[in-house]
Amino acid sequence: MKALERPWPGPLRAATAQLEQYWQASRLPAFLRWWRRELIGGLPRRWRERLESSQHEQLLHWPEDALPQSPGYTDPARRRILLMPCEQVLLSRVQLPLAAAAQAHAALAFEMDKYTPFKAAQVYFDTLCEPREDRTKPVFELTLVVALRERIDAILDEAARNGLRIDAIDALDRNGARLQVNLLPAQRRPQERHPARRLRLGLALLGVGLLLVAMLLWLHNRQSALDAMTAEVSALRSASQQIQGLRQQLNDTLDTGRYVQTQRALALPRTELLRELSACIPADTWLEQLDIDAQGTLTLSAQSSQAGELIGKMKACGHLRNLQFQGGIQADASTGQDRLNLTAQLSSREERHAPAPDTP
Repeated sequence: MKALERPWPGPLRAATAQLEQYWQASRLPAFLRWWRRELIGGLPRRWRERLESSQHEQLLHWPEDALPQSPGYTDPARRRILLMPCEQVLLSRVQLPLAAAAQAHAALAFEMDKYTPFKAAQVYFDTLCEPREDRTKPVFELTLVVALRERIDAILDEAARNGLRIDAIDALDRNGARLQVNLLPAQRRPQERHPARRLRLGLALLGVGLLLVAMLLWLHNRQSALDAMTAEVSALRSASQQIQGLRQQLNDTLDTGRYVQTQRALALPRTELLRELSACIPADTWLEQLDIDAQGTLTLSAQSSQAGELIGKMKACGHLRNLQFQGGIQADASTGQDRLNLTAQLSSREERHAPAPDTP
């Protein structure tokens, strides 16, 4: 049987009704109908006929004696609905608790003899959900539409013998209006095929697929942009590191150049130093080795006949200070002179150019 309609809550029903009013008042439904006609008009004729015929229903009015025989009922593309007169069905108002809303069909089948003179095994039934007038009551109302099982089975058997397919069984009220129910047993309902529905489903799936593709493309573009930006940042970082390294090398080179230039400016010219040493060292003294390091320390090895007086004589060198022997004085038997090592500190440019102190 048809699945029961679960009653909606009041706010949801009101909101749905308001949205439906807005929808009907807008121009979008007319535009969609025009768009549908244009789309269907561009399809091949066979598809267009199938789509147009699938939107129509063929109503069969069942008299009490037999089903009518007419060539108009042989169109296989239409959905055939058999309409039963109000005298052939039983209508009953039923109240059920809200807790039974999800299992209303099972509850009605269990208590069918309570609401009708028949048992559930003797009838086919369907329901119409009534709007709730009083929202405070813990019950909801249904209209129970019941038809005898043997009568429905007889109609279906006769239709099968006549080669007539029945897609649904509806009933008429006392005013001749359709109740919009389906009394056809679920096991005997044909599988509905609606090309328009399939087309709408296909378009919906296509739209969802295109949306997913668009999202994936957007994510791919974002990821590509992020990868490109990351690579650019890495390249800029590497270039910055290279620039920092070159700048450090340049600073080191400049510092070294300034240091060398300063040392050259402060250092005593070697020719002047050699000339002064030649003047202040006695003639009986022979130099074996002379070293001057970067700090301006002079170290010399020599042999002299008067080693003890050498420091006193070398004090005449104005560019030397802190003269002192390094180690002891040793006699050299081969030359008959004393071997010695002497260290001194070269005076700086400021010391060399400083004015001499005033003597009293």
